[in-house]
Amino acid sequence: MREEDLYHHEPVLLKEVLYWLKVEKDKFYVDGTLGLGGHTRAILEAGAPTAKVYAFEWNENTLKIARERLKEYRDRLKIIPKSFVYIKEEIEKEGILVDGVLLDLGLSSFLIEGSGRGFTFQKDEPLDMRMSLELDLKAEDILNTFSEEELFRVFSRGEVPRAKSFVRYLLRKRKEKPFKTTFDLVSAVREFFKPPKRKEKDLLAVVFQALRIEVNHELENLERALKEVPEVLKSGGRFVIISFHSLEDRLVKRAFSSDQRLFVLTKKPIVPSPEEMKRNPRARSAKMRVAERR
Repeated sequence: MREEDLYHHEPVLLKEVLYWLKVEKDKFYVDGTLGLGGHTRAILEAGAPTAKVYAFEWNENTLKIARERLKEYRDRLKIIPKSFVYIKEEIEKEGILVDGVLLDLGLSSFLIEGSGRGFTFQKDEPLDMRMSLELDLKAEDILNTFSEEELFRVFSRGEVPRAKSFVRYLLRKRKEKPFKTTFDLVSAVREFFKPPKRKEKDLLAVVFQALRIEVNHELENLERALKEVPEVLKSGGRFVIISFHSLEDRLVKRAFSSDQRLFVLTKKPIVPSPEEMKRNPRARSAKMRVAERR
């Protein structure tokens, strides 16, 4: 992959994000998932010359790239090198309430293709999958040390088919040889499931996703944000979340509808247009939900 492609990440549902966040000048916004800075830049441009953004990013490499890309906005942008689970804590330190919070829960092309941490099953890389090196647990640790019960929890929660039998197979395989690289796991998936070619990628994606969710505490982090973020929103402030798989979307839908502090603005999720999906195939599974602080 060319370097310019590696560092390019087209922000998903960009027009829709700006519309539903109601981006205007003189307002405060949070981008809880800065990534390579696409959404943040658009918010700063749409709210020029006075809107301010607080952006959170916990991956060391993307943080460095985004800082350089967005340096022209440094008077209106504060980048916080932490996960979005710290939004409430950090915004309360600022002594403000904000007009909108965005969480784009997808992975950037850079993380998938350029981090070397085993996020993709299409390259032979170490089974790491940590979004931040501050985390201790790697994917290989899960595969090589978790008990049968723990592995079953990981893969059943991740909706991996035949999870119990698959876990028992992994336990046998790791006795023969520890899992070290992504291709070790790919081989195990192929051997156990023997999937037809047309279904292989989807199956591998689900298995890798289940591990990544566990390594990075993704569902727990989302649950915490869903509880805490409304506390830092002004009345009328918007909470916009873009998810990419059913586990996240169900959490968001349930939390928005049951939270008395919020009014749901999107009865059905907003999805990319056919034009956007053609232009950016990685957007095809995106679902955006929006709620407003009462």
